[in-house]
Amino acid sequence: MRIPENMEWTLVLLLGCSFIQHTKCWTCHYSSHTMSWAKARQWCMSNYTDLVIIRSPEENDYLVSRLPNRSSSPYYWIGMVKRTKSQNWTWVGSNSTWLNQNLWAVKEPNNNESMEVCTEIYVNDKDNRGKWNDDHCEMAKYAACYQAQCKTSSCVRGTCLEIPDSITCQCDEGFEGERCQTAVKYPPRTPPDGSLTDDQINNTINSTCRFRCLPGFMILGTADVTCGDNGTWSGPRPHCAFYKTALIALLACGGVTISFCICCCCWRKRRKRNTAAYVRGLDGSTHASGEE
Repeated sequence: MRIPENMEWTLVLLLGCSFIQHTKCWTCHYSSHTMSWAKARQWCMSNYTDLVIIRSPEENDYLVSRLPNRSSSPYYWIGMVKRTKSQNWTWVGSNSTWLNQNLWAVKEPNNNESMEVCTEIYVNDKDNRGKWNDDHCEMAKYAACYQAQCKTSSCVRGTCLEIPDSITCQCDEGFEGERCQTAVKYPPRTPPDGSLTDDQINNTINSTCRFRCLPGFMILGTADVTCGDNGTWSGPRPHCAFYKTALIALLACGGVTISFCICCCCWRKRRKRNTAAYVRGLDGSTHASGEE
C-alpha cells in the first residue's frame, strides 16, 4: 500500500526532528515530583548531566518551549545560584556569570527571603512566561535538567560547543572538518633547483620534510624542516652544490688561506730581520763613541 505523499513528508519531518533532538543537541528533561534546589540538582546529575544552564535568550526560549506549561507555582528550578547572598549569580558546572537582566521577572530578583539565592523559571500563559525569579532554595519545585550530547569523541582535535539543535566543533589550530579530524595541508616545500628532491609524506601540521640531493651533489644547510602550528616551515630550505663546484670553492678558500699565511709569515720574518739589523746598528754606534 502506498503511503500518501503528505504523510511521507510528515514522517520525514517527525523522524528528522527526533534525530536532531536526541542526537545532535542538548536535550531538556524534567522531574515529575518537586524537591529543593539542592535535591533537584542531585537528581539531574544522577539521571542526566545537570540543572539547565542558559547562555542566551535563544536558549531560554528553547527551554520554555520544551517544558510542560504550568498555570501556577511550583515551577522549575534552573542552574543559576548564588553561593552567598553577597556574591554574583553564577551557572552551575561552568561557573559562567552570563546574565540577561531582561530575563528577570518584574521587580526580580528581590530577595524577599533572607536567602533567596536559587532561581526558578516561570512556565505559564502570563506575561512573565520564560522569566526568572529568585527564591528560597528549600522551596519544593520541579527540576529542569539537560542532557549534554558533546562527548570526548565528538571532536577529534578541537572543543565541542553545544547549542540548542546542534553541536559544533571549534577546531584546534592546524585542523579542520566537521569533527576537526583533518589536518590542514600547507603548500609544499618546492625544491629550489633540479638537484634537490623532497621526501615529505604530507604537508600537514607537525609533519617533517626531508630534502636530499641527487647523486653528484652535496647538500648545504639543514636537511629536515618541520611544518609548525601556524603553517610555516622551520628553517630555510637547503641547497645542493655540485661536488666539482664545491671542491673548487674549497680549494679556492684553501688557496686564499695559504696565501694569507705565507704573507703573514714573510711579513713577520722581514720585521724580525729589520729589528735585528737595527739592534746591530745601535751596538756599532756605542763601540765607536767609546774608542774616542
